[in-house]
This record gives sequence, structure tokens and C-alpha cells, in this order.
Amino acid sequence: MAKHRDSAYMSRLHLVFAGITLFQCAFAILLRKPQNSESVVNSRVVIVCQTSEPFSVNWEHTPVGEVVPKNVFLASTVVPPYGQRMKVEANRETGEYHLIILSVQTIDAGKYACIDKAGQGERQVAELTVLESTPQCQESFDRNGILIDNDCGLEPEMIAFKCILRYAGNNEPKLIWRLTGGNPIVPMNTVIASSQDQSAVSVVIKPTLPMDGSSFTCGTSWSNISWTSSTIKLLYVYNDSATHRISETTHLNCSANSSGQCSYEWSHRDLITTVGQSLEIDGDHLGLYICTAKCTIRENQCNVTAAVVEYSRVDTADSATRIYIGLIVVTIIAAIALIIGGIVTVFFKRYAATKRGLLKSSSRILSAKSPPCPIQGIAIVGNDLYTIRRGERSVNVYSLDEPFKLQRVIPPQDLKDPRDIAAGSKFLFITDAELNCVWKMTTQKKTKFTKFIEGIKSPFTISISCSGEIIMAQHPNELVIYNSDGVKIKSIDLKGVCDVFHAIQASTGYIATSVAFGPNSENDGTAAGVILVSTTSETIVERTSGQDSWVFSKPHHITTNEIGSIFVADADKNQIVILDKDLRLIQEVPFYSSRFLPTRLQYKSGQLIVGLNCGAVQFLGATYLERIIVSQSTTREETYEDRSTDVSPLLSR
Repeated sequence: MAKHRDSAYMSRLHLVFAGITLFQCAFAILLRKPQNSESVVNSRVVIVCQTSEPFSVNWEHTPVGEVVPKNVFLASTVVPPYGQRMKVEANRETGEYHLIILSVQTIDAGKYACIDKAGQGERQVAELTVLESTPQCQESFDRNGILIDNDCGLEPEMIAFKCILRYAGNNEPKLIWRLTGGNPIVPMNTVIASSQDQSAVSVVIKPTLPMDGSSFTCGTSWSNISWTSSTIKLLYVYNDSATHRISETTHLNCSANSSGQCSYEWSHRDLITTVGQSLEIDGDHLGLYICTAKCTIRENQCNVTAAVVEYSRVDTADSATRIYIGLIVVTIIAAIALIIGGIVTVFFKRYAATKRGLLKSSSRILSAKSPPCPIQGIAIVGNDLYTIRRGERSVNVYSLDEPFKLQRVIPPQDLKDPRDIAAGSKFLFITDAELNCVWKMTTQKKTKFTKFIEGIKSPFTISISCSGEIIMAQHPNELVIYNSDGVKIKSIDLKGVCDVFHAIQASTGYIATSVAFGPNSENDGTAAGVILVSTTSETIVERTSGQDSWVFSKPHHITTNEIGSIFVADADKNQIVILDKDLRLIQEVPFYSSRFLPTRLQYKSGQLIVGLNCGAVQFLGATYLERIIVSQSTTREETYEDRSTDVSPLLSR
């Protein structure tokens, strides 16, 4: 063992003359240097030092305000008076020496030096700061409500705190402010007044809407002691300037974006038609309907626009005429196509697609936008479907009961470049590529956005496991897992992978990930596919083989159902690929229109919900796949049998 330690850890100097070693010297080095630390009175403190010299180190302590160090650990013994409350645990094999303070007091603050080779070698110093108690803070704001930026012309208010923290040590502890359960925030201004034994901090914070109902915590950067403020209640009134166009419903409803008490009245052509939030239209009066909210904030009444609705009735006769003319045009185009022979090509393509599992056009489709904005995220909470589109900062909400009707549009607030959305048990999580963060969004009517995870590289796709853990695929070849509090718990490096697209929990302890393989990976020469990653061993345990992976080009998004079937969206090849739980190919499902490329997938109660590049969302049930390939073998080397069957076993039990 000693011979191994010499070769691994110790630097040697050889003096050689005529091939004969005349002098040899070994230099011991500190492999692990003691680190600055911060602890609370009566807590247990461990300071670690590791040396390449296997015999001993010395420990010294220089108390605060003194310049001459005192011996703590000398000749393998803790010397008085330190022996009463300190001990040293040594591991001769590794060279580690742990200086342990059993119950730290303010007199223990100061500098601790670890000296190699029994006091004759390298010397490294660490500072220990001892905190006497938690921060003592005073808050200055109205607990009945704080007025923030509003559309009433009222002056917004600020939140002020003053905190005092008593300590012993040479390093002044730093206070960190954060919204309860969130990441650190930077106050508008900070005034610090320090003395020998205490730090006084005054801060001013400008409240914003996401702070409503939360509180602030103030704690030190190292230790876990903190102070928590009272709950923040905000006062606000905002206009809703968006105009909603309708043509069928005759029932209108409005609600002000306000924390105060409001009364409502509807007007049409500058005439007040009714008082109240709801309005019934008889169908003959077209034009703009404006709902005005009269809200009271701090005994001040202000009027804001709560809703603007443009009602335009669709004429049935005109619609029928347009449909008739459209049918004539379509008939003429079809006849021309038949003459030039194009209809033959279309027929055979459709026939081949039916044999392989074509998605019928009768499946439900949410209307696409014009110009098209590809779907970048789909999430389902309860009976609501949330979508985000490329180039848009807002979140669209649909009801699964009425999927053709847009229920509401959630304004972007602080969102900059949303790329994907995933649903947890209580919140929605949205990745933001511009701010390199993950937002946490509530699903109540008064939606709140809170920065949940910050400092993420390439935050594009996201998913939530059954236990509430957050799984992110990060470029170029990394899987990162966070717990439900946004704390990173694991990072897995995918060797042999040059890019990751999306990751989702396949089963307990395993993550299915769509990837592009690197040139040196053992992948039978395939360029892209799906892998199965063990979160226990942090290794790739399964991947699509050469006979299967040829079907993939860029498998951008994946999802799974309760029996382990994996659905893969490949927009480049304009298809959805279905794999079994062992990543064996079951079926390729092609799309045959360039406007309907699958970009995002979600599975819910026997339906496969597909986001398309045209901005639409398609709902696919078991009846929309006519044939599948079912494997009758237990290994990949055996053959597959072609059977006529329903896809129900794939979509639900």
C-alpha cells in the first residue's frame, strides 16, 4: 500500500550521476485543503485536510483578534484546552485528518491551519465563522395589501426589511434573499453596516404579481438558518385590452384582473346595455361589446376595461354558397389531376399507408393557425389541454370536452422564449431558452409564474416522472434530474451520444431518451434512435438496434402509456414510430401532408395527442390505426409476424 501511495501521490527528486542514484527526496503535498465554513453555535463542525504524507499533520488555531497561532493537534494528540471539545479522526491509508468540533462556540471562530509533515510541510488555512443566532429582522409593509404597478394611476409601494446578524469570525456572513421555495433574488438596493461582531442589512424590494400569497426568507449563504417574513398580499387592477371575436355564442362573461372588489357593466355603441358580469345577445346586434369593471383599491375607485368582444353573426346562406363554390373548384382540380395521372400516385400511397397504419383524416383536429406556428409543448392538467407554439410567448388553454374551442389565453408575463411544457401534480413547468430557466406556473384562474430552476444550459425539453421528479434532456449528451423542490439530484453523461432530444420515465428506475448517436457509438451504424437509461447504474442498458433504428431521422419527442409502449415523433420523416417496452419496433405510422408533421406527443386515457408543425393538435384514438405489427418472439433475432388487429392494447389496458 505504501508503495502505491508513493507512486500515486508523492513528488520525487532524483540526483543521478553515471547511472547511479546519489540522492532521492520525496515532497509531501496536501491533496485536500481545508475550506472556509460557517456554522451556528452548538452545532457540529468538521474541517477536513488530506495529505500525501501517510504519517501526520498538525492543526493550529488563531482566534479572532489574535495573531499568534495556538496548537490544537500536535504529535497525534489534541492538546489542552482544545481536547475538551475537539477531536481528530485520522485515516492513515488515505491520509485524511478530520478536525471535529463537537459543539462549536464563538471562541472557536478564527483561522485553522493544516500543516503537512508534522508541522514541517505545506501550510493551508481555512476561516471558521460562528453565527450566534438566526437573523433578527424587521419588516415594513402593509399586511392588508401592497399596491403594485396598476392601470389606475396609483403610486406602487415597496417592501422594506432590516436584518441584524451577530457573529464571531474574520469573514462577514452574507445574507441571501429568496421568495419562499424559490431561487435567490436581488433586492433593488442594499445598505450594509458592519461592525466587529454584527452585520446590519437594509433592503428594498419592488413587489410583482408572482409574489402574491408568498413570503420572503433571509438566510446566510452557507448555513441553513433563516428568517421568514409575513405573507405578502398584493393590490392591483389591470386592463384586458385583447379583443375576442365570436360568431356563434350569444352568452358573454367578463372578469377583471383585480385583487379588489369590482362591479361590472356592458356597453354597446356607447350605450349601457346591462349591469353585471354576464350578458345575453339576441343575435341581431353586431359590433363591439365592452365590459367595464369599477374596482375599489385602497378606497380609490378606478375603471378598467375587463373585456372587449366583437360579435359577428355568420350568414348561413352565404356559407352554403361558399361551400358549393369550393366543391366545384375542388372537383375541377381533381379532374385535372386525374387526367395527368397524379391521382394514381396518390391512390397507391394512400393504399400503402392504410396497410401500415395510416392516421385517418376523421380524427379530431384543433384548427391550425395562419401562418403556421409549430406546436412546441403539450401538457394536460385535469380536463384542460395547455399548448405553446413557436414564436409565441403566451400559453393557450383548451378543454378536452370542447377541443375546438379556445378557453383562454394566458399572457406571457415574464416568459421570453418558451420551448416545452410539462404537467406535475399541482403545477405546470415551462422551459425558457432565452433566460436559461424553468418557470413554475399555477393552473388557477389567476395564473402565477415563478422562476423555479435557473442557470440551465440549453433548457429545451422537459418531462415529469410519476414521483414528481423533473427530467431534462440537455445538449449535447446529458440527462439532468431535479427533485420536486428544483434541487439537482443527478446528472447522467450519455457516452456515445452526440445529441439528446427528449427524455421521459419509461418505468421505475428507467428513462427512455430519443437521441442522435455519435460516430464512435456501438449502434450498428445508425444515426438516431431511442435508448433506455438506468437511473441506478447511470448507464445505457438498451437501445434501438440497426434493424429498427433505420426508421428514425430526428426523433424529437417521445411519450409512453401505462403498459410501457413508447411513441416517438419524427418530424423529419413525417411519422410516429411505436416501440414496445424493450425498444423493439411495433409500427411506423406515416403522415402524408407536409402541413401535418408531428412535433410533440402526449398520452391521455387511451388517446395519443399529437402537436403538429401547422400549429394544430390532433387527437388519435384506438380506431385510427388500422393495422399493427405484433412481435411473436422474445428476442430480436427472431422474425415478426404481420397480423390484422386493433391498436387498443397499445393505447390502454
